[in-house]
Amino acid sequence: MERRYWYQKQLRILQTVLREPDLQKYDVEKVVDYMKKTNTNCIVVNAGGIIDFFPNAAELGRENRFMDGQDMLKDLTEACHRNGIRVMVRVDFRGVEKERYEESPDWFAEDKDGGPVVDWGFLYKPCYNSYYANEHAEEFITRMMENYAIDGVWENSVGFGTGPCYCWRCRDLYRRETGREIPTEEDYRSEAFADYREWKARCADRHLARLRNAVKRFGEEKAFCAEIFGMFHATNAWRTGIDLYNAKDQFDFLVSPAFLDGAAAETKKWDNLSYASSSIRFLKSISPEKEAVLLCGNNGTKWRYIKAPEKETKLWMWEAAAVGGGFWNCMFNGQCPSETLDRRNAFLETEVYEYLKEHEKQLEGQLPAAEVGIYYSKPSRDFFGNDREENDGYGVFIKGVEQVLTERHIPWQFVPDLTFCLDNIRKLKALILPNAACISEEHLEIIRRYVEQGGGIVASYETSLYDEQGNRRQDFGLKDLFGCSYTGIKEDTSFDCYQLIRAEHPVLDQMGCEETQVLMNEGSTLLCRLSEEQKTEMLCSYIPRIDNQPPEFAWRGTLRTEYPTVTAGRYGLGKVVYFANQTDKLCYTNGHEDFRNLFGNAVEWVKSGEFQFRAKAPGSVHITWMEKEGSPKESVLSFVNTTAGSNRPVQEIVPVKNIEVTLHSVGKLKAYEIWKGGEGIKVTQNDRADTVTVCMDTLQEFAALRIVTETF
Repeated sequence: MERRYWYQKQLRILQTVLREPDLQKYDVEKVVDYMKKTNTNCIVVNAGGIIDFFPNAAELGRENRFMDGQDMLKDLTEACHRNGIRVMVRVDFRGVEKERYEESPDWFAEDKDGGPVVDWGFLYKPCYNSYYANEHAEEFITRMMENYAIDGVWENSVGFGTGPCYCWRCRDLYRRETGREIPTEEDYRSEAFADYREWKARCADRHLARLRNAVKRFGEEKAFCAEIFGMFHATNAWRTGIDLYNAKDQFDFLVSPAFLDGAAAETKKWDNLSYASSSIRFLKSISPEKEAVLLCGNNGTKWRYIKAPEKETKLWMWEAAAVGGGFWNCMFNGQCPSETLDRRNAFLETEVYEYLKEHEKQLEGQLPAAEVGIYYSKPSRDFFGNDREENDGYGVFIKGVEQVLTERHIPWQFVPDLTFCLDNIRKLKALILPNAACISEEHLEIIRRYVEQGGGIVASYETSLYDEQGNRRQDFGLKDLFGCSYTGIKEDTSFDCYQLIRAEHPVLDQMGCEETQVLMNEGSTLLCRLSEEQKTEMLCSYIPRIDNQPPEFAWRGTLRTEYPTVTAGRYGLGKVVYFANQTDKLCYTNGHEDFRNLFGNAVEWVKSGEFQFRAKAPGSVHITWMEKEGSPKESVLSFVNTTAGSNRPVQEIVPVKNIEVTLHSVGKLKAYEIWKGGEGIKVTQNDRADTVTVCMDTLQEFAALRIVTETF
């Protein structure tokens, strides 16, 4: 039997990001006691870099001024190991104070004028090629692992390579590897830096590989991982050259920082509750064989001294647990959550960790079941994404799709372009391309073959208008599927704009079209024309802006144009719906039922065959279906109730009555067990012997059950 290391199993982590004075009277027993009571199986604790939390007399070392002869790292490691708890150490090589910088200034990054690169007002930063971040970091890790029985290393804030670096090492290496000089233009995102950004990403990969190798020299059972932000952090990725697509191969498990208090969107106080599960889905899509861990916190990241909203934090955790995620509870002050200024959320993770621990073996190997896939285009994120939602041209489209699928209880998964092939999508009943502007010719051909063979496509806005390098095509790469061509004209439809209904069609069902001639429009709209050779129907068309003031002039002589906003057609054996506007984005940023109904109906119409999974429940009940392949087949159904008042953050959960889930074509019911929550749960085999129905009288906060079926 293949050996599985500890980091290849379920992870329930506590991280204490210690401030320098937290070392005073460090109480190892209290920290270990907290972890035992919360079912934590690993701790991540400061070791050093910025400040060293163990005796370190090395060059450029910076011992904690409150150490006072103690060796916290030794004492904590020994106590944790006695109690079966793993210890990873946090190292941080993002920079040093001026005093240490002046000892070896040639170890650090430089700007184009030869001056130091300073961040946070006082930290002098290295680059991916610098001595400090490489030879020094490697020596630091080696010395530490030679003297302490730690189980792994977490490199914090690894994206320290912000923008270009002009240190002698970077200049020399770039010249040797490319034959050119590093550009000196002001705009780092400009075309002038395109080759440099690719080169820098390779340097980042080499840095991570170097530190991983330093850890692995002490045994394969030692874990290595680093802080890299998730799928929507476009700005961070292109500025630093660090991205999970590449870096994941260096990590023993995958972590996505995703805090409730808006770490994924700078301008938001509270993130979308579904973002927790979305983060885990993404990690599982790019490396399903590795453990996926959500880095969050029972205290926040923006307001680190104050507890995070209690109800929402629990829901946040249940959302991730429902899709098989592990956890990393990160707190930023105090020795542990019960030993800090605000202790109101101490032990909040206990119930979720207990649930995961109790069902660890059965959850092993479970992956989110999916009948619909969301194509994730990294080049589209890189070229059009932005960390600020108001400037984002990619992530917000995905968020709109997620919202509609979640509310309609349609099981879905990400399909990353990293491993995109026909075999990976063949079983999907629909594939969604949310403003996937940048798609390679190879992937366009895979999508065509998928639709020809009966698959369904829903696409929007600039999908396929660019290649994977960001080069603009003359027309949509998928114009044959869309049944229309782009005129090159983009209209601002952000105010006082509408769509004219032009046909009766299932995509327009239950939208009250018998009582209206128009639907809402917003955002931007591409002006397209139908292709004569394609059998595509115009469902709605663009109406030029109708100014609402003065009211006497708020009209147009005709609302009719020949520019479709929604088209529907067939291609081979499959179906295609294309939105020339931003309907999927508007499901999220606007939320009007015209957008949500249009998009949801489009998915229902293009699907190939009937969905196996159907649910009768409010959209505020998030239902996840996970499966483990085998004979018999094991499934886990999870229910997270987000039904509450109209204000965020959620203060009180409203119970939901009479929920029903039907699983079609899953085989004969062999067994089931209720794991948690839910009142009056009944599982039955219907008259159709391959259909299983789950009924629940009342759902409070969370419920889960395991179902075992086998083929006849």
